[in-house]
Amino acid sequence: PQSGMEVVRTKFLVGLMSKIEPTMARVEKFFRMTYHVNPPNQEACRERIMSGGSNSNASNKKPVSEGDPAWDLLARQNNFDLPLYKYIEKLFDEQAAFVQGLPDDFRKVDGTCCKCTPATYPPEGFTCPQAVKNQ
Repeated sequence: PQSGMEVVRTKFLVGLMSKIEPTMARVEKFFRMTYHVNPPNQEACRERIMSGGSNSNASNKKPVSEGDPAWDLLARQNNFDLPLYKYIEKLFDEQAAFVQGLPDDFRKVDGTCCKCTPATYPPEGFTCPQAVKNQ
C-alpha cells in the first residue's frame, strides 16, 4: 500500500465524488480552465452536472455502514483499497495548497465567448468548436 500511496501523492491530483464541487473547482484552477465558447451556457451545463447529471449514482446503491456484515465483507475484499482511500481523503485536503490564492470561480476569470456577437477570444488564441451535425 505504501508504494501505491507514493504514486498517488506524486502523480495525481486527487478528487472525491463526496466533494464533487470542490473537486471540480480545484481541477479548473489547477489546469487553468476558463470559459471560451459561451460562458452562460457552459455555466448552466456545469451546474446541471454538479447537481446530479452524469455524476450521480446514488440511486442504484444502498449505503453500507461501518459495522454491517456487508461492510466487513467489503473491507476484507478491499483491504488495500480502504487504507489508500483514507490516504486520498487526507491528500485531498493537503492538495488544496496547489491552488491556494486562485479565485473560487476561476473558470469565469478572463472568460471569452467565441459564439457571442461580437465574438471575443483569449490573447493566446482559440479555435471555436463547430456544431456537431448528426448524419
